Amino acid sequence: MARQRPIAGQRSRRTAVLERPVASEPMWDEKDRPAREATRLDPLLLVAGLVVAILLVTAGLLTVRARGADRVEQARTDATAAAEATAVDLLSYDYRHLDRDFARARAGLTGGFVDDYAKTTRTVVRPTATEVRAVVKADVAASSVVRADQNRVVVLLFMNQTTTSTRLDAPKVDLNRVRLTMDRVHGRWLVSKVVAL
Repeated sequence: MARQRPIAGQRSRRTAVLERPVASEPMWDEKDRPAREATRLDPLLLVAGLVVAILLVTAGLLTVRARGADRVEQARTDATAAAEATAVDLLSYDYRHLDRDFARARAGLTGGFVDDYAKTTRTVVRPTATEVRAVVKADVAASSVVRADQNRVVVLLFMNQTTTSTRLDAPKVDLNRVRLTMDRVHGRWLVSKVVAL
């Protein structure tokens, strides 16, 4: 193949690659700078967010604990009132209407103590009370909560029992201490255990 000669008067053209330094161009325009900066997490904002989260969790826990404490305090109050009323029924009876007295006391009991109470009144209290014509009246001198949670409260009661019978020349007053375990059953405080001290 013949090499072409340049035509007279014509300059030979050379192609030259011009290299010029490529300026580093920003990926964003200057007007996008606030958006770009907002995408980065500022350490101070991160710390502030963590502090707020911790405070919210702590406040929630304190609220739950306070509500629990309020419920326990309410349980103490309600269970003590129920214990005092039921103890009076348990420790009071009149030989002339034992069935009525025992039924009233049994209404404040729960669990296995219902059967224990029925057995004791049937085999011990009824025969003795009928024989000596006993009338026993109990009242609460003082009470104190031993321990409590929302559904079970143990109450210590100081009781006075005044007894009259054919065996006594005059009414006799006995000072007793009893510990009642109170259980919440369907919204009511009932006696599940009695211990004489």
